[in-house]
Amino acid sequence: MVPMKFPLKPLIAAAALIALAAPLAIIARTAQATQDDPVVPYVPTPEAVVEGMLDMAKLAPGERLIDLGSGDGRIAIAAAKRGAQAMGVEINPRLVSRARMNAEMAGQKDNARFVRDDLFAVSLREADVVTLYLLPQINEQLRPKLLTEMRPGTRVVSHAFDMGDWPPDEHERIAEKNVYMWTIPAVAGGEWRLVRADGTFAMLDIEQRYSRITGALGSDTLSMARLSGDRLSFTAGGVAYHAIVGDRTITPDPQAPVAAAAGWRAERAE
Repeated sequence: MVPMKFPLKPLIAAAALIALAAPLAIIARTAQATQDDPVVPYVPTPEAVVEGMLDMAKLAPGERLIDLGSGDGRIAIAAAKRGAQAMGVEINPRLVSRARMNAEMAGQKDNARFVRDDLFAVSLREADVVTLYLLPQINEQLRPKLLTEMRPGTRVVSHAFDMGDWPPDEHERIAEKNVYMWTIPAVAGGEWRLVRADGTFAMLDIEQRYSRITGALGSDTLSMARLSGDRLSFTAGGVAYHAIVGDRTITPDPQAPVAAAAGWRAERAE
């Protein structure tokens, strides 16, 4: 498996996300299923685990949840009861029908909808939370799709199985089951030109592996570096930086501590 590293140029950095696994087109072809030959056998998630997964995701009213491999719809319906807009994706038409019936019986048919689709084909771009109860190899095959389609700061929660060499941000035992959560990181890796408040500048060189950050600002090694979603923090030369990572800029975080560096800006080096 190719590790998630971000070289200097942004296009290469974005490509590194995709290179984590085999191309999605190939994956989608090998992962096709029918109702008689599903990719993942249907095993219901215990209700206590369902609620624990939504608690771990900190699912808020109005957020959008997508449950991949939704079975009888219990996760999407539970999310809808919390005020979320939920969608379940399931390849088995009998389970899709059952989920729709369960949503109607729960009074959630307007907030929990279900589609019959290939979980590798459905778009995740609008999701705030994606939930999974699949198999280890399917999780790993989905990893590049999650990393490239979901927005920084959105969350992935998996029942039972992890994501290989992508370490979870949280891991809990709920009703004797493993539950994992990941926060999608921004693409921070690469070379940036940082201009300080006094007009001086230095090159900020960041190496990234998922949410793990190393690198240097000029001749100073980054320490206490942390990336959570699009929020980046590090210390260099005794100065603390708290920032928001955009596509081509890194700017001070409005919620940064008073003692943090202010008035600076970094742009991707060409």
